[in-house]
Amino acid sequence: MRIPVILVLAALAGCSAAPKTEAPKPSQAAAETFTGCEWQEVKGKTLSIWSYACGPSFGGIRLVADDSLPGFSLKMDGESGSTVIQPVIRTFTKAADAPIESILPQIQTLSPGKDTATCALVLAQDPTADPSSRKLYELAPTGDAKARWDKNVGTGEDPTPPCGDLGVAFAGNQVFEVMPDDPTRVVYINYGSEIQIFDTSTLKVLKR
Repeated sequence: MRIPVILVLAALAGCSAAPKTEAPKPSQAAAETFTGCEWQEVKGKTLSIWSYACGPSFGGIRLVADDSLPGFSLKMDGESGSTVIQPVIRTFTKAADAPIESILPQIQTLSPGKDTATCALVLAQDPTADPSSRKLYELAPTGDAKARWDKNVGTGEDPTPPCGDLGVAFAGNQVFEVMPDDPTRVVYINYGSEIQIFDTSTLKVLKR
């Protein structure tokens, strides 16, 4: 009778649940900045990311999934009980073997500006690390429009973003990147000009 018992125990052991994956840790800078906020995973239908959710002392700022983008938006408590929503992560689709420039028409449609027709995706610096192995791009003007913008940046005149809301601006960092785990998706990230509550190194596509 011992053999069947051993076999049953072995079978039960093989059916035990797999150990849970340990949650990623926030950067030290973020942990020191968002003290008292809750570090949690935020999931949409196709994407997930880790972010802080903060209480009233931080304006109730939290990251929420927005599948209409698809991506994520910052949600903040405004004055008089109002709510402010700002899209910060948006995804675009392309063929797996197509260059990132193939999504430029999609971006230009979503980001109208006085010089958007001249704007292109150009290499950008990583606002989260230096040096960085990431290949990032920003939407920036070219030709005469670039010359005008460079002059404005130098003099502080006319801060209107030439490529619209998704392009270069006087302040903040907005970049585009092909997702490392899915070459059919390009992600737009608005890092702003301060430490953000979300960590884009944890951004991933949910497998179906």
